[in-house]
Amino acid sequence: MADMHSDAAANSNEVMPEVMPGEEIRVCLFRIGEDSYAIPVGMLTEIIIPQKLFPVPTTPPHVLGVINLRGNIVPIVDIRPVLSLPRQSEPGQIAILKHGPITLGIVVDDVSEVVAVPESSLMAIPAESALQSTGKNRSRFALALIPREHSVAALLNVEKIIDEIKLS
Repeated sequence: MADMHSDAAANSNEVMPEVMPGEEIRVCLFRIGEDSYAIPVGMLTEIIIPQKLFPVPTTPPHVLGVINLRGNIVPIVDIRPVLSLPRQSEPGQIAILKHGPITLGIVVDDVSEVVAVPESSLMAIPAESALQSTGKNRSRFALALIPREHSVAALLNVEKIIDEIKLS
């Protein structure tokens, strides 16, 4: 993953997905740019291929438009600006998320797998590091790091991302 740094104070009050000690958390791993990310499977409803987007006037630029998903209008957002990553012209896949009453799709480059991760293997984001890109701290959008064979994936704080993107 790109440079890892953190603002420990920003993450000290975060709520980890509810798991009991010794339990596992199931996450969906995906890639945006060169970085690996994860979201709890409980928030993920499905992965779809890109569809025709219908633009919505006066929405922020990261709101790419809406799709009709089996009769439901679902906003599709690009979270790259939130994560201080460069935009990409063509989305690879769309992850449809449900968080409380909000259903939205986020554009990802590639979904790799769904895995069960032991709760004990989740790593706190180091205090002396931050997920940095162009000097912006992205660690506030991560709950923890998930060790992978040759890298790590950031477990995203979907609630903070939704608060940041402001759909309207």
